[in-house]
Amino acid sequence: MQAIELKRRGIHPQTDLTLLELGLPLTNTLEAVMSREADAGFMRAGVLETWKEQALIAKSSYRILEPRQYGGFPWVTSTALYPEWPFAALAHTDPQVVRYVTAALLNLPLNSITSDALGIAGFTIPGDYRGIDRLLRDLQIAPFDHVIPLTFKQIWAQWQFVGWLVLLSVALVTITALIFLKRKNDALAISHLNNAVITQQLQENEALLNHAQQVACIGSWEFDLVSEDYNCTDQLCLMFGIAPDQKLTVDDFIKPVIVEDRPTVEQAWVVAKKTGSDYEIDYRIHVNNELRWVHEKLHVIKNAQGKKIKLMGTVQDVTEKIAYERHVESLAFNDTLTNIPNRSWLEKELNEALTDKSIKKRSMLLILLNIDRFNTINNALGSRFGDALLKAVGHRLQTCQLGEATIKVARMAGDEFAILIHSSSLANMDQDELELFLSDHCKQMFSTPFGIEDEPVSVSVSTGAVCFPDKALLNTADQIFQRANMALAFSRREGGGQLNFYQGSMSKAVDYHYKLELDLKRAVEKDELQLFMQPQFDASGNKVAAEILLRWEHSELGMISPVEFIPIAEATNMIGDIDHWVMRQACALIKQARNRHIKLKLAVNISPRHFCKESFVPWLKQLLREEMVDAECFILEVTEGVFLHNIDSVTDKMHELRKLGLQFSIDDFGTGYSSLAYLKRLPVNEIKIDKSFVQDAPKDAEDAALIEAIFAVAEKMQLRVVAEGVETFEQADFLKERSGTILYQGYLFGRPAPVADWLEKWQESSLPCGEIITDESDPPKIQ
Repeated sequence: MQAIELKRRGIHPQTDLTLLELGLPLTNTLEAVMSREADAGFMRAGVLETWKEQALIAKSSYRILEPRQYGGFPWVTSTALYPEWPFAALAHTDPQVVRYVTAALLNLPLNSITSDALGIAGFTIPGDYRGIDRLLRDLQIAPFDHVIPLTFKQIWAQWQFVGWLVLLSVALVTITALIFLKRKNDALAISHLNNAVITQQLQENEALLNHAQQVACIGSWEFDLVSEDYNCTDQLCLMFGIAPDQKLTVDDFIKPVIVEDRPTVEQAWVVAKKTGSDYEIDYRIHVNNELRWVHEKLHVIKNAQGKKIKLMGTVQDVTEKIAYERHVESLAFNDTLTNIPNRSWLEKELNEALTDKSIKKRSMLLILLNIDRFNTINNALGSRFGDALLKAVGHRLQTCQLGEATIKVARMAGDEFAILIHSSSLANMDQDELELFLSDHCKQMFSTPFGIEDEPVSVSVSTGAVCFPDKALLNTADQIFQRANMALAFSRREGGGQLNFYQGSMSKAVDYHYKLELDLKRAVEKDELQLFMQPQFDASGNKVAAEILLRWEHSELGMISPVEFIPIAEATNMIGDIDHWVMRQACALIKQARNRHIKLKLAVNISPRHFCKESFVPWLKQLLREEMVDAECFILEVTEGVFLHNIDSVTDKMHELRKLGLQFSIDDFGTGYSSLAYLKRLPVNEIKIDKSFVQDAPKDAEDAALIEAIFAVAEKMQLRVVAEGVETFEQADFLKERSGTILYQGYLFGRPAPVADWLEKWQESSLPCGEIITDESDPPKIQ
């Protein structure tokens, strides 16, 4: 036992120390230690304590090495507890049986009958002899002094606990490994499945991308700058007419580019590779005998270090887009009807010319041109005929030539065209010479009739021109257009067929016209207009009716003729307000005459612009109801221009008003277009012969024949005839000889006079109001 304890502490009894066997009594061991004969000694537990109690030894005289205390054991010990009385057994005896017998013997109660009979004395300890086995094996003491073959059963019996732990550990590790592997396999399976799904999605996305690219006509490519591999989509190959199954290079996609655009594409490619700059370019390719436009966008890919590694790009077929943009540009700068440039294009050309410093003074000319009486032709023969005429005029203008001059033609709007001329020789001509030259050239150009729908049509044009640049004037596009428009307006007011160059006095006339426009608006709002009346007599000198005439006495400019302000009112849409005011004043005059027991019949001029409005008839009906005036007291005078807008609508309005008792008169008859063609359809009561025919009728055979024709038409259609501008007895006699029912209106019978004065004189006598060109007190009677 002592040997095994020493061995456990790393001391081998046979080599590391010298053993002294002192035998009994145990005091020999104590004395050997005390005398330094031995360094240490083994002693049974409890002996030192007993000697201490018997005062045989002092406690300070000894030391117990490695003291320990076991539970239930009374004394301190340094080694493990071993059986006091070991038993030996035959080698073939079951070791477990030996242990059971030994345990039974050693656990006999102290001083029992059995222990006394066997002569056993001492304390009892637990009987576990496995430690004895290990001790004997370690010391190689019989029966373990030679190697005995071990069986698995013996090993298992000794190490079964450890074995179970190992097996359980192995099982746990195995199960854990299986679970881990199972999860890993599941994860791998899921990963494979995900990869398969992702692969399928990528394939589907690639198919969708190809389809989307095909729909959008977009192809994509990428070029590896390291390997110089070039890859592209099928759509790109299709766009460039290249088989996708061959090894492709950049040159394959350069070849279809047309020669004119190839340097641009190659240069952009080289710059992108060299500098790493993105680009966007448009160029043309020739594929399958068809020219296509493509838009290419390149993007340079760089790594984390900023090094260029790849070029990626997209190419889109933009042929339709460019065609549409050109179409839009054509719509923006071309006239859709005549297919010649429009006003916007001309303004752009004019601005470019004005910024050109090389253009000499007054070497450019802008001409604005209007077709005379175009609206009359268009309304009479239809818009299709009018459109054909506009096309023919535009084409003829484009073919005109003036020596070495550069000529550009544009359609401004409606029947207005513009001609922009640039010629150095223009600067060497004075204005009179240039005006005569251009006027003759313009007349020659339009001297030949136009063939429209197999019908020859002769037209004249009104023209306004301006030379520029002019250092004395502002040279902007707007100013130049404005001056040309002023010149054109003067040509039109002169009756058409004229060419006028812009002069400074025209600006003054325009300023005057603009002032009249502003003042007329104020005059209408503040009731500054005045009504005059001029009588109408029959051949017997009886007052039959009176015409309401409008006058404007300007606070600064004096009396202004209706010839000046009525066109302004028509152009600015103030004519409706003026008609309202005149009719309301006329109704008040009728009521005043009625209160004085005067049966008054008034002829009132109505604007064609106002008459053609949908609101005209309802307004007139409401006015007559509000003023409580009989509609039979009015004759509405309309010019032939009203019939050219919508003959059916005009006729319906006339019939509706005729039912109320209103009568209609055609003013200035014979001066309009195709009057006789409309006359048979219109519910009119009278016609008025324009004074231009009356004044020269006694001496002019043509005017006389025209008046006779009018009388014949009126007689057949049972219409009254009123002759305007009768100023001499000769004129009155001429008319009387040809019609006994004609009515006279003119200075010979009475000048226009203010309404208040005229009404008083009507009531006082039968004399016509105003100045009468006769010495007699009564109106002249035509014998």
